[in-house]
Amino acid sequence: MKRCRLCNQTKPLDAFYAMKGMRDGHRNECKTCTLERRRAAYAANPQPTIERVQAWRDANPERYAENQRRYKSTIDYPAVMRAAHLKRKYGISVEQYEARLREQGGGCAVCARPPKLGTSLHVDHDHETGCVRGLLCFSCNAALGHFQDDLDRIDAALHYVATKRRLSELRAMR
Repeated sequence: MKRCRLCNQTKPLDAFYAMKGMRDGHRNECKTCTLERRRAAYAANPQPTIERVQAWRDANPERYAENQRRYKSTIDYPAVMRAAHLKRKYGISVEQYEARLREQGGGCAVCARPPKLGTSLHVDHDHETGCVRGLLCFSCNAALGHFQDDLDRIDAALHYVATKRRLSELRAMR
């Protein structure tokens, strides 16, 4: 057991990062406090961290390539990266994505087409609030993106298409 110097809580040694120079071989602050401190420092100024990592990568290309190869071979890399992307960008898990897809009947929320084999639907979200609205195919997502969520423009496009369709039907009847 060890007491964290920041939160003053007594925790088991596995709650502390290892550090060779310390008497007991562990840092004086617990993992939770260390992560909070690092997150705060990175949020305040991410540039030094990014530059340090890039400098190491540039100075050690073989080690970097080997680390990447080893990492990608030990996990289901695409699945892990997709899960991280969904959580980071939209705040949802893969399970929540799958549940939403089932709720939508397995297809796009607008056109109901299922995703092509090997692809997934786009997560449509409100850019102001970040709330997830649904899952869309590429075409429907792009269309909504071009309209920039402007209901007047969407309504005008609907009116335009409906009017042109009626004119085409009338011409076809002649």
